Amino acid sequence: MAAWLWLAALLCGSHAAVLPPPWADVRRNPCAAHPRGWLMLYWPADGKCYTIYKKGHPCPETQELSPGRWGGRTVAECKCPPGTAQLPHTTNCHKLFEKGPCRAGEYFAPVEESFNKRGERQGMCVRPQQCADETLLYWPPDGRCYYRHTQGPCYTGALLDVGADGLANCSCTPGSPHHWAADGSCYAHYSRGPCERGQLFLPGAKCGCEAHLPHYHNATDGCYELDSIGPCPKGHLFSISEVSSRGSRSECRCKAFHARAADGACYRLYTRGPCAHDEMIARGGRCTKVPCARGRLYVPERRRCYRPGTAEPCPAGEVVAFDFEARPALDGLSHNGVCACGNGVCARREVEACSSRKGAAPFNATCHILHTQGPCAPGAWLARDARGRVACQCRPDTTCDVTAES
Repeated sequence: MAAWLWLAALLCGSHAAVLPPPWADVRRNPCAAHPRGWLMLYWPADGKCYTIYKKGHPCPETQELSPGRWGGRTVAECKCPPGTAQLPHTTNCHKLFEKGPCRAGEYFAPVEESFNKRGERQGMCVRPQQCADETLLYWPPDGRCYYRHTQGPCYTGALLDVGADGLANCSCTPGSPHHWAADGSCYAHYSRGPCERGQLFLPGAKCGCEAHLPHYHNATDGCYELDSIGPCPKGHLFSISEVSSRGSRSECRCKAFHARAADGACYRLYTRGPCAHDEMIARGGRCTKVPCARGRLYVPERRRCYRPGTAEPCPAGEVVAFDFEARPALDGLSHNGVCACGNGVCARREVEACSSRKGAAPFNATCHILHTQGPCAPGAWLARDARGRVACQCRPDTTCDVTAES
Protein backbone atom coordinates (compact mmCIF):
# COMPACT_ATOMS: atom_id res chain seq x y z
CA MET A 1 0.00 0.00 0.00
CA ALA A 2 2.79 2.42 0.89
CA ALA A 3 4.43 1.74 -2.47
CA TRP A 4 1.20 2.47 -4.33
CA LEU A 5 0.84 5.78 -2.48
CA TRP A 6 4.38 6.53 -3.57
CA LEU A 7 3.48 5.86 -7.20
CA ALA A 8 0.26 7.86 -6.93
CA ALA A 9 2.16 10.87 -5.62
CA LEU A 10 4.53 10.69 -8.59
CA LEU A 11 1.73 10.26 -11.14
CA CYS A 12 -0.27 13.17 -9.74
CA GLY A 13 2.70 15.52 -9.96
CA SER A 14 2.53 16.60 -6.36
CA HIS A 15 4.23 19.93 -5.60
CA ALA A 16 5.70 18.43 -2.43
CA ALA A 17 9.16 16.90 -2.65
CA VAL A 18 8.85 13.15 -3.24
CA LEU A 19 11.89 10.90 -3.07
CA PRO A 20 12.17 8.50 -6.00
CA PRO A 21 11.66 4.80 -5.11
CA PRO A 22 14.81 2.66 -4.91
CA TRP A 23 13.89 0.83 -8.12
CA ALA A 24 14.12 4.12 -10.05
CA ASP A 25 17.94 3.92 -9.70
CA VAL A 26 19.34 2.52 -12.96
CA ARG A 27 22.31 1.10 -11.08
CA ARG A 28 19.96 -1.16 -9.18
CA ASN A 29 17.22 -1.63 -11.75
CA PRO A 30 18.28 -1.71 -15.44
CA CYS A 31 14.66 -1.09 -16.44
CA ALA A 32 14.82 2.43 -14.97
CA ALA A 33 16.73 3.57 -18.10
CA HIS A 34 13.65 2.96 -20.29
CA PRO A 35 10.73 5.41 -20.70
CA ARG A 36 8.52 5.12 -17.60
CA GLY A 37 11.01 2.54 -16.42
CA TRP A 38 10.40 3.46 -12.79
CA LEU A 39 7.12 1.57 -13.17
CA MET A 40 8.98 -1.62 -14.14
CA LEU A 41 11.29 -4.16 -12.53
CA TYR A 42 14.06 -6.26 -14.05
CA TRP A 43 13.56 -10.05 -14.05
CA PRO A 44 16.99 -11.77 -14.24
CA ALA A 45 15.64 -15.14 -15.43
CA ASP A 46 14.79 -13.81 -18.90
CA GLY A 47 16.40 -10.36 -18.84
CA LYS A 48 13.09 -8.59 -19.46
CA CYS A 49 11.26 -5.74 -17.73
CA TYR A 50 7.80 -6.23 -16.22
CA THR A 51 5.26 -3.84 -14.72
CA ILE A 52 5.55 -3.53 -10.95
CA TYR A 53 2.74 -5.06 -8.86
CA LYS A 54 1.33 -6.89 -11.90
CA LYS A 55 -0.15 -10.31 -11.12
CA GLY A 56 0.84 -13.35 -13.13
CA HIS A 57 3.76 -13.87 -15.52
CA PRO A 58 6.66 -13.95 -14.72
CA CYS A 59 5.21 -14.77 -11.29
CA PRO A 60 2.75 -17.56 -10.51
CA GLU A 61 -0.82 -16.72 -11.44
CA THR A 62 -1.95 -15.49 -7.99
CA GLN A 63 1.27 -13.64 -7.04
CA GLU A 64 2.44 -10.15 -8.00
CA LEU A 65 5.83 -8.73 -8.97
CA SER A 66 7.21 -6.72 -6.05
CA PRO A 67 10.46 -4.83 -5.36
CA GLY A 68 12.89 -7.00 -3.43
CA ARG A 69 16.43 -6.72 -2.15
CA TRP A 70 18.74 -4.50 -4.12
CA GLY A 71 21.77 -6.81 -4.49
CA GLY A 72 23.25 -7.04 -7.99
CA ARG A 73 20.59 -7.31 -10.72
CA THR A 74 18.04 -9.22 -8.64
CA VAL A 75 15.54 -6.38 -8.17
CA ALA A 76 12.24 -8.21 -8.23
CA GLU A 77 10.48 -11.04 -6.44
CA CYS A 78 7.06 -12.64 -6.41
CA LYS A 79 4.81 -12.09 -3.40
CA CYS A 80 1.19 -12.57 -2.44
CA PRO A 81 -0.83 -9.35 -2.81
CA PRO A 82 -2.03 -7.56 0.35
CA GLY A 83 -4.93 -9.33 2.05
CA THR A 84 -3.70 -12.74 0.89
CA ALA A 85 -1.08 -15.27 1.94
CA GLN A 86 0.28 -18.68 0.97
CA LEU A 87 0.90 -21.97 2.70
CA PRO A 88 4.60 -22.83 3.17
CA HIS A 89 6.24 -24.33 0.07
CA THR A 90 3.31 -23.38 -2.21
CA THR A 91 2.80 -20.53 -4.68
CA ASN A 92 -0.99 -20.14 -4.55
CA CYS A 93 -2.24 -17.07 -2.67
CA HIS A 94 -5.49 -17.32 -0.72
CA LYS A 95 -7.63 -14.62 0.88
CA LEU A 96 -7.08 -14.24 4.60
CA PHE A 97 -9.84 -14.92 7.14
CA GLU A 98 -11.74 -17.12 4.69
CA LYS A 99 -11.82 -20.92 4.31
CA GLY A 100 -9.28 -20.86 1.48
CA PRO A 101 -7.23 -24.09 1.45
CA CYS A 102 -8.43 -25.15 4.90
CA ARG A 103 -10.82 -27.85 6.03
CA ALA A 104 -14.48 -27.16 6.80
CA GLY A 105 -14.81 -25.11 9.96
CA GLU A 106 -11.26 -23.65 9.69
CA TYR A 107 -10.09 -20.29 8.32
CA PHE A 108 -6.85 -19.10 6.74
CA ALA A 109 -5.02 -16.87 9.23
CA PRO A 110 -1.86 -14.77 8.75
CA VAL A 111 1.41 -15.86 10.35
CA GLU A 112 2.23 -12.43 11.73
CA GLU A 113 6.01 -12.73 11.84
CA SER A 114 6.15 -13.53 8.11
CA PHE A 115 4.42 -10.21 7.35
CA ASN A 116 6.98 -8.19 9.31
CA LYS A 117 10.06 -9.15 7.30
CA ARG A 118 11.12 -9.58 3.71
CA GLY A 119 9.85 -12.79 2.17
CA GLU A 120 6.66 -14.74 1.75
CA ARG A 121 3.38 -13.68 3.27
CA GLN A 122 2.53 -16.96 4.96
CA GLY A 123 -0.73 -18.22 6.38
CA MET A 124 -1.94 -21.20 8.33
CA CYS A 125 -5.26 -22.97 8.96
CA VAL A 126 -6.77 -22.41 12.41
CA ARG A 127 -10.12 -23.13 14.04
CA PRO A 128 -12.24 -20.16 15.22
CA GLN A 129 -12.19 -19.45 18.93
CA GLN A 130 -15.19 -20.50 20.98
CA CYS A 131 -17.65 -17.78 21.99
CA ALA A 132 -19.68 -17.80 25.20
CA ASP A 133 -22.71 -19.53 23.64
CA GLU A 134 -24.31 -20.47 20.32
CA THR A 135 -26.01 -17.06 19.94
CA LEU A 136 -22.56 -15.57 19.29
CA LEU A 137 -20.29 -16.01 16.27
CA TYR A 138 -16.53 -15.51 16.13
CA TRP A 139 -15.30 -12.98 13.52
CA PRO A 140 -11.65 -13.78 12.64
CA PRO A 141 -10.56 -10.37 11.21
CA ASP A 142 -10.89 -8.65 14.59
CA GLY A 143 -10.96 -11.68 16.93
CA ARG A 144 -14.27 -10.71 18.53
CA CYS A 145 -17.65 -12.41 19.04
CA TYR A 146 -20.87 -10.86 17.75
CA TYR A 147 -24.53 -11.82 18.06
CA ARG A 148 -25.91 -13.88 15.22
CA HIS A 149 -28.43 -12.17 12.91
CA THR A 150 -27.17 -8.71 13.86
CA GLN A 151 -25.16 -6.29 11.75
CA GLY A 152 -22.08 -6.88 13.94
CA PRO A 153 -18.95 -6.16 11.85
CA CYS A 154 -20.89 -6.30 8.54
CA TYR A 155 -21.68 -3.46 6.17
CA THR A 156 -25.09 -1.81 6.46
CA GLY A 157 -27.78 -4.00 4.95
CA ALA A 158 -26.08 -7.33 5.72
CA LEU A 159 -26.29 -9.57 8.77
CA LEU A 160 -23.85 -11.95 10.42
CA ASP A 161 -24.65 -15.62 10.00
CA VAL A 162 -22.99 -19.01 9.48
CA GLY A 163 -22.07 -19.72 5.86
CA ALA A 164 -21.88 -23.03 4.02
CA ASP A 165 -18.19 -23.25 5.01
CA GLY A 166 -19.11 -23.24 8.71
CA LEU A 167 -17.60 -19.77 9.25
CA ALA A 168 -19.25 -16.48 10.10
CA ASN A 169 -19.98 -14.35 7.05
CA CYS A 170 -21.96 -11.27 6.05
CA SER A 171 -24.94 -11.97 3.82
CA CYS A 172 -28.48 -10.98 2.93
CA THR A 173 -30.86 -13.56 1.49
CA PRO A 174 -34.07 -12.41 -0.22
CA GLY A 175 -37.07 -14.00 1.44
CA SER A 176 -35.40 -14.28 4.85
CA PRO A 177 -37.31 -12.89 7.89
CA HIS A 178 -34.78 -10.05 8.03
CA HIS A 179 -35.12 -8.97 4.39
CA TRP A 180 -36.57 -5.55 3.51
CA ALA A 181 -37.80 -5.72 -0.08
CA ALA A 182 -37.89 -1.93 -0.55
CA ASP A 183 -34.10 -1.63 -0.65
CA GLY A 184 -33.04 -5.29 -0.93
CA SER A 185 -31.15 -5.16 2.38
CA CYS A 186 -31.37 -7.15 5.63
CA TYR A 187 -31.70 -5.74 9.12
CA ALA A 188 -31.73 -7.12 12.65
CA HIS A 189 -35.13 -7.32 14.31
CA TYR A 190 -35.74 -4.65 16.96
CA SER A 191 -33.09 -2.38 15.44
CA ARG A 192 -34.03 0.88 13.72
CA GLY A 193 -33.11 -0.64 10.35
CA PRO A 194 -34.81 1.18 7.46
CA CYS A 195 -37.48 2.72 9.72
CA GLU A 196 -38.16 6.29 10.81
CA ARG A 197 -36.93 7.58 14.16
CA GLY A 198 -39.09 6.19 16.97
CA GLN A 199 -39.85 2.99 15.07
CA LEU A 200 -38.18 -0.43 14.95
CA PHE A 201 -37.80 -3.11 12.31
CA LEU A 202 -40.12 -5.82 13.65
CA PRO A 203 -40.65 -9.51 12.78
CA GLY A 204 -42.83 -9.72 9.69
CA ALA A 205 -40.59 -7.22 7.87
CA LYS A 206 -42.50 -4.15 9.05
CA CYS A 207 -41.74 -0.87 10.81
CA GLY A 208 -43.62 -0.05 13.97
CA CYS A 209 -43.68 0.59 17.71
CA GLU A 210 -45.70 -1.34 20.27
CA ALA A 211 -46.21 -0.11 23.82
CA HIS A 212 -45.68 -3.54 25.40
CA LEU A 213 -42.08 -3.73 24.12
CA PRO A 214 -39.19 -2.94 26.49
CA HIS A 215 -37.98 -0.61 23.74
CA TYR A 216 -40.95 1.72 24.33
CA HIS A 217 -40.29 5.23 25.71
CA ASN A 218 -43.29 6.87 27.38
CA ALA A 219 -42.20 10.48 27.02
CA THR A 220 -41.81 10.35 23.23
CA ASP A 221 -44.30 7.54 22.50
CA GLY A 222 -41.62 5.89 20.37
CA CYS A 223 -39.49 2.74 20.30
CA TYR A 224 -35.68 2.77 20.22
CA GLU A 225 -32.88 0.24 20.07
CA LEU A 226 -31.76 -0.91 23.51
CA ASP A 227 -28.27 0.14 24.58
CA SER A 228 -28.21 2.95 22.01
CA ILE A 229 -28.49 6.67 22.70
CA GLY A 230 -32.16 6.45 21.66
CA PRO A 231 -34.12 9.51 22.84
CA CYS A 232 -31.55 10.31 25.55
CA PRO A 233 -29.24 13.30 26.21
CA LYS A 234 -25.47 13.19 25.62
CA GLY A 235 -23.57 10.47 27.47
CA HIS A 236 -26.65 8.31 28.13
CA LEU A 237 -27.81 4.90 26.95
CA PHE A 238 -31.40 3.78 26.56
CA SER A 239 -31.38 0.51 28.52
CA ILE A 240 -33.63 -1.76 30.58
CA SER A 241 -34.10 -0.46 34.10
CA GLU A 242 -37.03 -2.52 35.42
CA VAL A 243 -38.10 -6.14 34.98
CA SER A 244 -41.42 -7.24 36.47
CA SER A 245 -44.34 -9.58 35.82
CA ARG A 246 -45.85 -6.83 33.69
CA GLY A 247 -42.80 -6.73 31.42
CA SER A 248 -39.58 -4.77 31.07
CA ARG A 249 -39.19 -1.01 30.94
CA SER A 250 -36.27 1.07 29.74
CA GLU A 251 -34.99 4.52 30.59
CA CYS A 252 -32.08 6.85 29.91
CA ARG A 253 -29.05 6.00 32.05
CA CYS A 254 -25.48 7.26 32.15
CA LYS A 255 -23.02 5.16 30.16
CA ALA A 256 -20.53 3.05 32.11
CA PHE A 257 -17.63 5.11 33.52
CA HIS A 258 -19.68 8.30 33.10
CA ALA A 259 -21.21 10.65 35.64
CA ARG A 260 -24.24 12.95 35.39
CA ALA A 261 -23.28 16.61 35.80
CA ALA A 262 -25.44 19.53 36.92
CA ASP A 263 -26.50 20.25 33.32
CA GLY A 264 -28.21 16.83 33.06
CA ALA A 265 -25.76 15.35 30.57
CA CYS A 266 -23.36 12.50 31.37
CA TYR A 267 -19.61 12.85 30.83
CA ARG A 268 -16.74 10.38 30.86
CA LEU A 269 -14.98 10.38 34.22
CA TYR A 270 -11.72 12.31 34.50
CA THR A 271 -12.36 14.38 31.36
CA ARG A 272 -13.11 18.09 31.47
CA GLY A 273 -16.82 17.75 30.75
CA PRO A 274 -18.65 21.00 31.64
CA CYS A 275 -15.94 22.00 34.15
CA ALA A 276 -13.38 24.82 34.10
CA HIS A 277 -10.21 24.44 32.00
CA ASP A 278 -8.11 23.22 34.97
CA GLU A 279 -10.79 20.85 36.30
CA MET A 280 -12.12 17.37 35.51
CA ILE A 281 -15.36 15.61 36.29
CA ALA A 282 -15.16 13.06 39.12
CA ARG A 283 -17.57 10.46 40.52
CA GLY A 284 -20.85 11.97 41.58
CA GLY A 285 -20.67 14.44 38.69
CA ARG A 286 -18.76 17.06 40.64
CA CYS A 287 -15.98 19.19 39.15
CA THR A 288 -12.60 18.88 40.86
CA LYS A 289 -9.13 20.27 40.23
CA VAL A 290 -6.90 18.15 37.98
CA PRO A 291 -4.49 16.66 40.55
CA CYS A 292 -1.66 15.87 38.12
CA ALA A 293 1.09 17.98 36.60
CA ARG A 294 1.48 18.09 32.82
CA GLY A 295 2.68 14.75 31.43
CA ARG A 296 1.21 12.68 34.32
CA LEU A 297 -1.90 10.49 34.48
CA TYR A 298 -4.28 9.99 37.40
CA VAL A 299 -4.77 6.40 38.58
CA PRO A 300 -8.05 6.46 40.60
CA GLU A 301 -7.38 3.19 42.46
CA ARG A 302 -4.24 4.72 44.00
CA ARG A 303 -5.44 8.34 44.02
CA ARG A 304 -2.02 9.30 42.72
CA CYS A 305 -0.42 10.54 39.52
CA TYR A 306 2.10 8.55 37.46
CA ARG A 307 4.17 9.11 34.37
CA PRO A 308 3.00 7.05 31.34
CA GLY A 309 5.15 3.98 30.76
CA THR A 310 6.05 3.38 34.41
CA ALA A 311 5.52 -0.08 35.90
CA GLU A 312 4.16 1.12 39.26
CA PRO A 313 1.36 0.54 40.26
CA CYS A 314 0.49 -2.06 37.59
CA PRO A 315 0.75 -5.87 37.65
CA ALA A 316 3.94 -7.47 36.32
CA GLY A 317 4.36 -6.96 32.57
CA GLU A 318 2.01 -3.95 32.42
CA VAL A 319 2.65 -0.20 32.50
CA VAL A 320 0.65 2.97 33.04
CA ALA A 321 -0.91 4.10 29.76
CA PHE A 322 -3.49 6.53 28.41
CA ASP A 323 -7.14 5.47 28.56
CA PHE A 324 -7.60 4.45 24.94
CA GLU A 325 -11.33 3.86 25.44
CA ALA A 326 -11.74 7.62 25.81
CA ARG A 327 -12.45 9.36 22.48
CA PRO A 328 -10.81 12.80 22.58
CA ALA A 329 -12.95 14.15 19.73
CA LEU A 330 -16.15 13.29 21.64
CA ASP A 331 -15.17 12.97 25.29
CA GLY A 332 -12.33 15.49 25.48
CA LEU A 333 -8.85 14.87 26.90
CA SER A 334 -8.82 12.13 29.54
CA HIS A 335 -6.60 12.34 32.63
CA ASN A 336 -7.36 8.69 33.49
CA GLY A 337 -4.39 6.33 33.66
CA VAL A 338 -4.87 2.60 33.03
CA CYS A 339 -2.60 -0.44 33.13
CA ALA A 340 -1.85 -1.86 29.69
CA CYS A 341 0.43 -4.53 28.25
CA GLY A 342 4.10 -3.67 28.22
CA ASN A 343 6.48 -6.63 28.03
CA GLY A 344 6.92 -9.81 30.07
CA VAL A 345 3.57 -11.21 31.17
CA CYS A 346 1.70 -10.04 28.08
CA ALA A 347 4.33 -11.47 25.76
CA ARG A 348 4.16 -14.76 27.65
CA ARG A 349 0.39 -14.87 27.16
CA GLU A 350 0.90 -14.64 23.39
CA VAL A 351 3.44 -17.47 23.50
CA GLU A 352 1.05 -19.64 25.52
CA ALA A 353 -1.68 -19.04 22.94
CA CYS A 354 0.79 -20.00 20.20
CA SER A 355 1.24 -23.46 21.68
CA SER A 356 -2.43 -24.23 21.02
CA ARG A 357 -2.24 -23.26 17.34
CA LYS A 358 -1.94 -26.23 15.01
CA GLY A 359 1.42 -26.32 13.23
CA ALA A 360 2.91 -23.48 15.29
CA ALA A 361 5.27 -23.28 18.25
CA PRO A 362 7.00 -20.58 20.32
CA PHE A 363 10.70 -19.97 19.67
CA ASN A 364 12.73 -17.23 21.36
CA ALA A 365 9.50 -15.79 22.86
CA THR A 366 7.89 -15.40 19.41
CA CYS A 367 5.24 -17.52 17.69
CA HIS A 368 6.43 -19.23 14.49
CA ILE A 369 4.99 -21.72 12.05
CA LEU A 370 6.93 -24.99 11.99
CA HIS A 371 8.79 -26.21 8.89
CA THR A 372 9.39 -22.69 7.60
CA GLN A 373 12.62 -20.70 7.65
CA GLY A 374 11.40 -18.28 10.33
CA PRO A 375 14.45 -16.86 12.17
CA CYS A 376 16.78 -19.58 10.86
CA ALA A 377 19.59 -19.24 8.32
CA PRO A 378 19.02 -20.00 4.61
CA GLY A 379 18.66 -23.74 4.03
CA ALA A 380 17.34 -24.33 7.56
CA TRP A 381 13.88 -24.41 9.06
CA LEU A 382 12.21 -24.60 12.46
CA ALA A 383 11.28 -28.14 13.55
CA ARG A 384 10.95 -30.26 16.66
CA ASP A 385 13.86 -32.51 17.59
CA ALA A 386 13.64 -36.03 19.07
CA ARG A 387 13.02 -34.53 22.52
CA GLY A 388 10.19 -32.32 21.26
CA ARG A 389 12.21 -29.11 21.50
CA VAL A 390 11.84 -26.48 18.76
CA ALA A 391 15.13 -25.65 17.02
CA CYS A 392 16.62 -24.64 13.66
CA GLN A 393 17.47 -27.74 11.62
CA CYS A 394 18.85 -28.27 8.13
CA ARG A 395 16.19 -29.09 5.59
CA PRO A 396 16.45 -32.60 4.12
CA ASP A 397 19.22 -33.02 1.52
CA THR A 398 20.87 -29.70 2.41
CA THR A 399 23.82 -28.52 4.46
CA CYS A 400 23.43 -25.29 6.34
CA ASP A 401 24.28 -23.15 9.34
CA VAL A 402 21.59 -23.87 11.93
CA THR A 403 22.27 -20.72 13.95
CA ALA A 404 19.09 -18.67 14.29
CA GLU A 405 19.20 -15.12 13.04
CA SER A 406 18.81 -12.47 15.69
